[in-house]
Amino acid sequence: MPELPEVETIVRGLKSELVGQRVREFVFLSPHLEKKQLPGSFQPAAYEGRKILDIWRRGKMIIIKFDGQLGLLVHLKMTGQLFLTEPEQRIDRHTHALLRFYHLKKELRFRDIRKFGFLNCLALTQIEAKVDQNLGPEPLEIDLASWKWLLKTHGQKRLKNWLLDQKIIAGIGNIYSDEMLFRARLKPFRLAGSLTDQEATRLYRAMRRVLTEAISLKGSSISDYVDASGEKGRFQERHRVYAREGQLCPRCRQEKIIRKKINGRSTFFCPSCQD
Repeated sequence: MPELPEVETIVRGLKSELVGQRVREFVFLSPHLEKKQLPGSFQPAAYEGRKILDIWRRGKMIIIKFDGQLGLLVHLKMTGQLFLTEPEQRIDRHTHALLRFYHLKKELRFRDIRKFGFLNCLALTQIEAKVDQNLGPEPLEIDLASWKWLLKTHGQKRLKNWLLDQKIIAGIGNIYSDEMLFRARLKPFRLAGSLTDQEATRLYRAMRRVLTEAISLKGSSISDYVDASGEKGRFQERHRVYAREGQLCPRCRQEKIIRKKINGRSTFFCPSCQD
């Protein structure tokens, strides 16, 4: 699933191309998108003639603001892709929606092999209420004191689960939680409330370093993820533990990375240098 760095990369690419563009055509190509619309949703035709005013990320979701207070809430889930391409590019069976514009040759396509993703056509106020209700603070915006308070408040959660809980902190997923815990030298099974003040600070700094570095490298392409131009990211080249089961730990050089399941999620860590 695309996580914060991947979604942020997509948003930056789309924003540079689409803000100010007016929609000529917006169509759903697959009926399952209609079924995923929420009460009060608009039809895609309602967006025709509307100008895109802004695009931003909240957690792992993309929000597109149109004039007339219309919005589009996009979640890529496991295999979703949102990218700009030339209209001559063949539309395959996994492409489920597209937007065409009056003064831009490229068109925006939503592609999703497993069909878990969605585009919700809602009023901007509905989108803002939905994300505020379901998502915790942004990890790159939260201050250290609030971070420590959340660790204590949800202290009975294992660190891995704490990082993945979108209502506690928004945007972190399986890849980056493992990388953060490795850099902070903390085992994923530790309870969030068991961290010392120094350990909590270490995790906070590791979180910021990992996410900032991953964004600079345009995310991790280990499956279907591509950016807004259809290009792959490069942070997978910097992974130290994720998907490296059986490889020697790059830090201690003594133990091999192991994989265990936590709440059904594969978790990679070093049994020696993560405490």
